[in-house]
Amino acid sequence: MKFPILFLWISLLLLEAFSLSAKDVNQGSTKENRLESILPTTPESGSPWGDSSERLDSIKVLDLVDEKNSEKRWQEANKEYATAIDYFESGKKNIEKRKEDSKKEIYYEDRYEWQKQIRKENKEKEFQKLLFDLRTQTVARLIKGMNLLDKIENPKVKESEPYLDLKSGIYREYIKHQEAFKNYLQVIDFTLRYIGISSKNEAEAEPHRLLALSYEKMEQTAIKSKNQELYYEFKELKKKHLLRFAEIHYGRESKEYASIEEKVGKDF
Repeated sequence: MKFPILFLWISLLLLEAFSLSAKDVNQGSTKENRLESILPTTPESGSPWGDSSERLDSIKVLDLVDEKNSEKRWQEANKEYATAIDYFESGKKNIEKRKEDSKKEIYYEDRYEWQKQIRKENKEKEFQKLLFDLRTQTVARLIKGMNLLDKIENPKVKESEPYLDLKSGIYREYIKHQEAFKNYLQVIDFTLRYIGISSKNEAEAEPHRLLALSYEKMEQTAIKSKNQELYYEFKELKKKHLLRFAEIHYGRESKEYASIEEKVGKDF
């Protein structure tokens, strides 16, 4: 898989530092997480971007295509995709059940509140580690699905709706896990790929919300690294996707869009 220049930016943050003015640095440091105060914190209910992952039926990719290898690889990629979703959902439910069960456990040796608090914190770290490992293993399956799709070379298959839907689904799940990992460069890279797959994907609000939030995180990183060039680049990209999200989610004639447009005009 080819990785665009986004993956070089993290190096540029260290190698091409420019001094920001004191005003820019102070403004940036006091405005962290600004978008989170005006954007929805979660995807819309029932959205495949949320907890309701979208599964695809095992169907023929193209009835007119005789190339059996493409058909086989699509089916294998779809199997990895479905397995990744089921694996994560069942694993997460198991972790949540264990967390609930742990609340009922009584440790008589914990006589003091500080002992109980330490045990609680250690338990929480244990569950976070389990969830991290679960996500890591799920991502490995999604990457396997991506690689299988990348092996399909037939142009007609690659333009077909089942191929594009499967590729979109795999990317969407991958992006959700990378956001949970706080890997913002990965979120940016694959969300841009996602909206580039089809006009239908580009017209979804959630990818633009994720891009705006991720660009803000990178904007803050550029501030801390005193990289003026990247700071302004990330800020402009943030504003671009913030406006696109507002347009799709609220409507261009809405008061919410007007309010966000005004903030962007004031160099938000």
